[in-house]
Amino acid sequence: MSRLLRTLAALVGAVLLAAPALAAAPSVDVQPEQLPRGADIAIAHIEDGVFVDGDRRVDLGAPRAYLLGRSGKAWIVGTTNADGGGRFRIKRLRPDDSFKTLLRGVSPYEVVVSDDGGRLARTTLHTRDKSSVVRVWSARSGRLLADRTFAGYLDVRALAGDQVVLAGDRGTLEWDSTTDWTGRITRRRAWEVDLSLDLMASFTGDPYEDGCTVVSPVTRPRKMLWRSCKERVEAFSPDGERMATVHILSDGIGPVDVWLREVDGTRRAHYTTSWFGSIRWESDTALLLDVNGERKASTVRCVVEVCENATDPGKVPTYRLSAR
Repeated sequence: MSRLLRTLAALVGAVLLAAPALAAAPSVDVQPEQLPRGADIAIAHIEDGVFVDGDRRVDLGAPRAYLLGRSGKAWIVGTTNADGGGRFRIKRLRPDDSFKTLLRGVSPYEVVVSDDGGRLARTTLHTRDKSSVVRVWSARSGRLLADRTFAGYLDVRALAGDQVVLAGDRGTLEWDSTTDWTGRITRRRAWEVDLSLDLMASFTGDPYEDGCTVVSPVTRPRKMLWRSCKERVEAFSPDGERMATVHILSDGIGPVDVWLREVDGTRRAHYTTSWFGSIRWESDTALLLDVNGERKASTVRCVVEVCENATDPGKVPTYRLSAR
């Protein structure tokens, strides 16, 4: 049994021993310097501009890099200059550690990789005529496959094959990028969408004006699985049984609270720290939290209330907020 599997087994065992506490949905103040060191992160990720997947390490050749998604046996990565504001590249990292640059001048913050890894999509907003240009490229060659201009401001929220899910003031739309057919999924605005799980979290209205979160199937948007006017969904677990949520108005440097819930909203745990960065799933049960605590920062693995460091704790980053 691998070290990670042994670690997860121990974590799950500890959770089972603490089963009576689950009903109380425990709250955990996550401070890296107080946690044991567990196994390294098991899924592919970026560390200081280096792609890491198990023992595999590839320098991505740029000051900043972002892992965007898998494409067959390759990975799609984005790179920028040191301040994250220029020299944008979208690259295909091949199994032999070589690169193919797919797109130049396209921000990695705006690119969505399709669920099947075959396509990339991105929206360009035009303020002059309040329109959105949506483009779809091959994730293998970078060839432009489709583009269309839509009225209003739309964001790409998910992509699977020909199907592109777009969200905007008019609600959530579906665009078939091959036939050019469009249709409305719901009048709610989607926030988090996973087409492979048939799950969607959407807003009933502007969260700053009393809009609420609704979790539903994409194919049956009227079937409400959960509703909250205080939290929004950040990530669904790979099996679609759980989700990580934050305060509905979380913005800026990062949330101070993360909730672990089942997809019907049942609360399993509540995590707090000075602020959280990236929130993602390592497995169906293990949540990875980039934790910036009072004294140290690390990526922390949590299975319900049992947490451990998945990286060595280091210095908490500091950011200077510019005046507006």
